[in-house]
Amino acid sequence: MRNADEISELLRPLSRIEPGQPDGHASGAGARALLASITVREPGRAGRPGLLRRRPRRLVPVLAAAVVLAAGIVVGPSLLEDGGGAATSYANSAVEIHREGDQYVARIKDPFADYDRYTEAFHAVGLNVDLRPVPVSPDAVGKTLGMVITGKDSPDPDPRGTPDPSGPRFGGVALSVETAPRGCHPGRSSHCVMVMRIPAGFAGGVNVRLGRQARPGEEYANFDAALAPGEMFAGVRLRDGRSVHDMLAEARKRELTAVFSLIRTDEETGGLSFEPLPADRVGRGWIVWHAWQVKAGVIRLLVTPERLPENPFHNGSAPPPAS
Repeated sequence: MRNADEISELLRPLSRIEPGQPDGHASGAGARALLASITVREPGRAGRPGLLRRRPRRLVPVLAAAVVLAAGIVVGPSLLEDGGGAATSYANSAVEIHREGDQYVARIKDPFADYDRYTEAFHAVGLNVDLRPVPVSPDAVGKTLGMVITGKDSPDPDPRGTPDPSGPRFGGVALSVETAPRGCHPGRSSHCVMVMRIPAGFAGGVNVRLGRQARPGEEYANFDAALAPGEMFAGVRLRDGRSVHDMLAEARKRELTAVFSLIRTDEETGGLSFEPLPADRVGRGWIVWHAWQVKAGVIRLLVTPERLPENPFHNGSAPPPAS
């Protein structure tokens, strides 16, 4: 087996092909010159041009290696294309995308990568997808926080009149985000990955926020899910408001640190704003109307000094905190 230095020495005097040059195509003059220069040299005599091959069998592995190297330089990306010139797969350090039947399947290899790496890959296969993994609580990892579909494409009408749990469908194929194996938690297992499926031929745009594992100390994007099943304050009811005293007891029971924000209501618009408060300014008899999960181990209680006529979060949600 030849080592890398021997192969480099063998290839050094051969014709060169520069990527992007007019003769750099696999069928161009440069490629033909490279192939010709390979086939007239014998291993071990790379520095003596013009010698014909005398032992074809010995040369076959080296010739094959040289041709593969040349192909990688000249037409590397085209190895991922179909016969019509359309890319069918693409991979970088963050994501790999493959055409599988009537859909593209994207597997997220690095959920902490900059989202530009995902955009690069989707654009390479002709898809206008803006995928942004965001930090979330453990139970929301691998779940979609929001999906916006733009452009002329619109989902197939659902004859049942109810949303398809697998995701919107285009031409009968669902546009979905999931984990593989289904239900696993990326970050907890090396065998668990996030997977996005997009119908081939989809001409619209997709903006997706996908939950990823939060780094230590990183704040959650799904802050408003604290009362949902599996989250920090799962099972806590705040429809009618509860005292700070009661909620601090809940936080201690769940080994959480509580921080506070004062709720302010704009009398003209009815909009809400929130003012962070130090704990020593909050009375134990104040009323908690809602809770946000800030980051691992920290819950934010939204409070007023006195009881209001009704819960300002009667629709069950709250606007995002000020950045």
